[in-house]
Amino acid sequence: MATPIRGRFDLPHLQAIHAYLTQDMYVWGGQVRETDTHPGGTEVVHCRPQFITAEGERVFERLAELSHLRGLDADTFSDRFAWVWGEATTIHPFREVNTRSQYVFFDQLAREAGWVIDWAQIPGDVMAHARTLAIVEDHAGIDALIRPNLLTTAEAARLDGLAERLDEHLRGFSTRKVMRDPETLDRELDAARDRRRKLPPRDAFGRGRDPHRDHGPNLGH
Repeated sequence: MATPIRGRFDLPHLQAIHAYLTQDMYVWGGQVRETDTHPGGTEVVHCRPQFITAEGERVFERLAELSHLRGLDADTFSDRFAWVWGEATTIHPFREVNTRSQYVFFDQLAREAGWVIDWAQIPGDVMAHARTLAIVEDHAGIDALIRPNLLTTAEAARLDGLAERLDEHLRGFSTRKVMRDPETLDRELDAARDRRRKLPPRDAFGRGRDPHRDHGPNLGH
């Protein structure tokens, strides 16, 4: 968003984003849902309504403990970022417009942590597939799509007009209707995981670092 909605990257912050995006659509914008939901075309169930608030507090309090992912190298940032997004996907706090709200929320989180995600390089249907898998498996698919497409804010600033183009791309990213068959999506996600494994490590300034050095554990959960 050109003018980000300020908040603490918690459930109320996500609710404020949702309320803003749906203000001309629903009277219940920003309100936690009271009905069961599941990803379209699947039998996977999102978090039950009575547990949404508690689960939101658990996930976003952990995010706060991690300093909202600031000051991390690319590998650690991407892994922790993907975990939080996978958990938010599972919670699915609203009846509708969860995906769009989460893209805005997580894009803002990344930028304030010093990273810009090149959304133009990430197929929307593959990302949707990775987020569904995060509910039933793990967040590795989200990480595989995000990590190769991270730029530091300094790198993005040197690419003329990139931030504006990505803002425009993001506005339509989560509303694309094309969805390929699950086998095709699995193949694309497997290819993304393979590319992710081959990436050299880099720090928060975009510099490479020694892959043999111990940088401590990733997020425990």
